[in-house]
This record gives sequence, structure tokens and C-alpha cells, in this order.
Amino acid sequence: MITQAEIDTLLEAMQAEFEKTGDDNDRPGVITLQTDDWVGFRLPISCTAIWRGIRYRGIRINVSRERETRVWTRGEALAAGEGAEPYEDLRSVADAAV
Repeated sequence: MITQAEIDTLLEAMQAEFEKTGDDNDRPGVITLQTDDWVGFRLPISCTAIWRGIRYRGIRINVSRERETRVWTRGEALAAGEGAEPYEDLRSVADAAV
């Protein structure tokens, strides 16, 4: 199972890669959580509108028993059909506090 610290590390690495390349496909795209990992997972999430879905630091979370738990770049998410539109920019940990 992934931890919040690991998610944050992956998000920050993706954001740094985007800042280096300028390619939107390198930005954080979506977080998928396998259903069993989601149950009891204590992540400070928000859902301000149904069309936005569940978000952590602005990044959409998709919960499914068919997907592995991982953090995807926008390019990876689009290629895998794991859409998270509308994409949002990564927010800081402090800004994401609910």
C-alpha cells in the first residue's frame, strides 16, 4: 500500500519533471487507489463539486477494484483511459488542507 508521503514524493517529482521539460504530459494527472487500499486510507481529500470528483492537492483520485494503486502523469493517464478531466494544477500541501 502507498503512503501519503509516497504520493507527495511522486507528485513533486512529476511537477519537477514538467518544470524541466515544459511538457503538460509530464504533469501529475491522476491518483488511482485500488478499492482495498482506499478503505481506511486517511488522505486529506476534497470534493467541492461532483464534476470535479475527489481530489488531493488538486489531483483527481479514482477508486476502482480494477486499477492498481499508483500516481499517473497526465500522459500516462490519457494513454490508459484513466481520464481526470478537467486537469488542475498541483497545489501545495498547505493549500490542499481541508
